[in-house]
Amino acid sequence: MASPQTENSNSVKTLVSWKEIAAFLNRAERTVKRWERERGLPVHRVPGGERGSVFAYPSELADWLNGKDGELEADDPAPAGPVAGQANGQPSNGSGTNGSVKQRGAPSVETGSTPGPASRRRTLTAVRVATWLVPLALTAALLFYFLVGHPGPRVTAVGDRQPSSAAVPALATDSVAVLPFANVSGDAGSRYLVDGITESLIGSLARLPQLKVRSRDAVFRLKRKNIGPQEAGNELGVSVVVSGRVTIEAGKIDVSAELTNVPDNTEIWGKRYTAKVSDLIQLQEQIVGDIAQQLRSSLSTPDRLLVVRQGTQSTEAHTLYLKGRYTWNQRDRANLEASISFFNRAIAKDPEYALSYSALADVYSVLPFFGGNPSEDFPKASNAARKALELDPTLAHPHAILGSIEMEYDWDFAGGEAEFRKALALDPNDATAHQWFAENLGMIGGREQDALKEIELAHLLDPTSLIIRRVKGSVLVAARRYDDAIAVCRQLLDENPTFNLAHDCLGYAYWGKRMYPQVMEQWRAYFQHSGNRDEAEFGGAMERGFRSAGWHGALTEGIKALIIQRQTGYASPYKIARLYADLGDKEKAFEWLNTAYREHDFLLKELNTAFELDNIRSDPRCVELVRKVGLPNTPPPSAAALAEK
Repeated sequence: MASPQTENSNSVKTLVSWKEIAAFLNRAERTVKRWERERGLPVHRVPGGERGSVFAYPSELADWLNGKDGELEADDPAPAGPVAGQANGQPSNGSGTNGSVKQRGAPSVETGSTPGPASRRRTLTAVRVATWLVPLALTAALLFYFLVGHPGPRVTAVGDRQPSSAAVPALATDSVAVLPFANVSGDAGSRYLVDGITESLIGSLARLPQLKVRSRDAVFRLKRKNIGPQEAGNELGVSVVVSGRVTIEAGKIDVSAELTNVPDNTEIWGKRYTAKVSDLIQLQEQIVGDIAQQLRSSLSTPDRLLVVRQGTQSTEAHTLYLKGRYTWNQRDRANLEASISFFNRAIAKDPEYALSYSALADVYSVLPFFGGNPSEDFPKASNAARKALELDPTLAHPHAILGSIEMEYDWDFAGGEAEFRKALALDPNDATAHQWFAENLGMIGGREQDALKEIELAHLLDPTSLIIRRVKGSVLVAARRYDDAIAVCRQLLDENPTFNLAHDCLGYAYWGKRMYPQVMEQWRAYFQHSGNRDEAEFGGAMERGFRSAGWHGALTEGIKALIIQRQTGYASPYKIARLYADLGDKEKAFEWLNTAYREHDFLLKELNTAFELDNIRSDPRCVELVRKVGLPNTPPPSAAALAEK
């Protein structure tokens, strides 16, 4: 992970092992472990990680050292040189009482006099000064860098607008939305940069403690609405809104940012920044640092460093990353594949850019839903997510990606749940992680109540998210609560007529109720506007079959369309199997279910809950398949039983 650094200093990395922490403090590992137990040494554990998985921030260690000179010297004197066995990066294996190491770094002397107490004190004082001043100096440099700003004219802040202290409301806000910054230049080629500033602010502020930050999808839905900060804040359900404007011209970037208190529509802070485009990273760090100070004035130094960091100090890598995010957010097959190129180029510029690996994992994890091959894309997503966590163990989102992949593709349901819980331990306010967790719990069977709880949490955290409400409909369908699902998705469609996935949701709910004309009505609308050629062909085939031979004809023609698609690309064998099952052809259904098992079709997680398989669920072959996939042996959910709960 490339940590923030001053122009003339080496980068300061997060310490990610006991060995690195001990080397930083110039002590033995057993000593620093004891200091953590007995003296509160600030060492963090990776939530849910392997035993012994720890990390620490140099700035926190330096703060902890301050003022403890005497007591620590008496407890465990610093060596005159590097800790024995650690000069080459290896831990010391010396022994001693209370975790100390005898004669660390001192030569073995058989004859001659021992230095007197005064001489020994002088040596220790010099070593202690050298040992502690280095980390303190690094902390001071980082504090100057982030609290005061970069030296020289790299980022200029002008026009700091803030009312008198008597007029400023106490900002004990628990929720904030960053509205899409306006592209004043109007240059289409600058959209990626302007949207990137907004998206980076959202990601950075989400690291602030006890603060709910509305998602990118929620705020960007308002981009085309001509509404002010107060109306936007009320619609998003937040108490503070961040808004701004960006002008890019002749290699210069000018950013104006404001904070608006939503209840009384007052501007409580504003500032204008000017910098070279080549200094974009420093500009973003300055802006997020200033806004974080307004939202959390008592923010600790370590928390501030965590919030402001952009993940790289390479402007080229950061620019490629922003272009990748902009392209990824278009959410179609061509743009998803183009974003992969941008992220890989960003990694080539900075191989330790953890956010680029996380973004790469995002792309590969959704490609199977856009015609990609799960057996190729999911493993790539998993590898990229694990690399991101290797570089930065404090990231939450890669854990959520791994949670989905392990439950959907690896069929490691316990491992996937553990990954989701790691993600939510690191970022409890991640609505998307709650949404993904809910969707997977709802599909595997026996966890319907947990799934509904998670999707409600996601909705509370991001009440304007359309996809969260759509997933709630899916969870209700899996729980056989078809009428509730119809109510949720009907309201979603009424309020958002262009949100196509609401039609898909209604189609499945009506299918569960065996209301076939309504199924075809909703799917006709969905498939016509899906933007996916394969889905359009499948929908057209079902429509033709339904007109000629009713539901039986729709299923038959749908099967034919999927089998043809498999001749030139990928089509889910599980989808073919469930159509055969609903058609009543058990042998063909099991033939394709076995194919789905061989291909590791991620939709097999629905074996316990899919109503389409009710005709074959009692067959011993289905019971055996459930066992092989590793799903719980549980009967399909009963809507009546769930309602009683």
